[in-house]
Amino acid sequence: MNIWQDIKWQYRYGSDLIKLILINIAIFVIVNLINLPFMLMAKNTPFDLVSFFSLYASPYNILRHPWGIFTYMFLHEGFWHILWNMLGLYWFGQIVQDMIGKPKILPLYIFGGIFGGLLYVLSYNIFPVFNNVVGAATCIGASAGVMAIVLAAATIAPNFELGFAIIGPVKIKWIALVYVVLDLINIQNGNAGGHIAHLGGALFGFIFIKQLQNGMDFSKPFYAVTDFFSNLFKKKSKLKVEYKKEYVYTSEKTTKTNTAQQKETASKQEKLDAILDKINRSSYESLSKEEKEFLFKISQED
Repeated sequence: MNIWQDIKWQYRYGSDLIKLILINIAIFVIVNLINLPFMLMAKNTPFDLVSFFSLYASPYNILRHPWGIFTYMFLHEGFWHILWNMLGLYWFGQIVQDMIGKPKILPLYIFGGIFGGLLYVLSYNIFPVFNNVVGAATCIGASAGVMAIVLAAATIAPNFELGFAIIGPVKIKWIALVYVVLDLINIQNGNAGGHIAHLGGALFGFIFIKQLQNGMDFSKPFYAVTDFFSNLFKKKSKLKVEYKKEYVYTSEKTTKTNTAQQKETASKQEKLDAILDKINRSSYESLSKEEKEFLFKISQED
């Protein structure tokens, strides 16, 4: 299997986490390849893709580029910008999807990016310090979505440890705290809009997990919307009538099967909650081999 085939396989069958990383990298490569010939010829590009898809701070420019609230989170200004974002997305995304399931990654990233973008726009139009720059200010980068996932991981499993070559294992709650504090401090030291967007994403990640623990799953409305639009383009099955007849004939058996499935799901959820509580009290390493295998199987089912 060559590299291109492997990439296609990963995009088709990989998790949403892998797909997000591949999409970000692909957009970064495409934008830079388009700009390269113009740079070599010392000419300006006739169409600035980055500016066109950026998130603007001024209401006037937002009306001209309303898609920016979504597209900005897939643009990056340089190699190191995208590298650190994708590494953070992968490291903390793995933790989140192992803890609460793979389907939570995409809503966290998208909603976190939108929430961070809205806080950025709001801040630039409220605080007087930005009055002179709001007209031309733009924001790009996946950092707000990534920070949502970082804080989600730190909230659901604060004592989970990441190993570092020099300082050794560090609990992710301290890593998240450092990220937040650095963003707060650096608002006044340049790229204020980016740091504000990071904080917005972080706040959403925290809220997402707290609401999930209280029984409110923000991923449900996300998938309700995406399913609605995807169903618009699906062909209706010609076997619809036959399926209904079969369902009526086997309704009693189906009811029994559904009841058994519901009991099994409830049992799995109770076991998962107990394991997550154990992780919160100590760490992932405190889990038994059986508990780790259970978490892995649950993540694969999602």
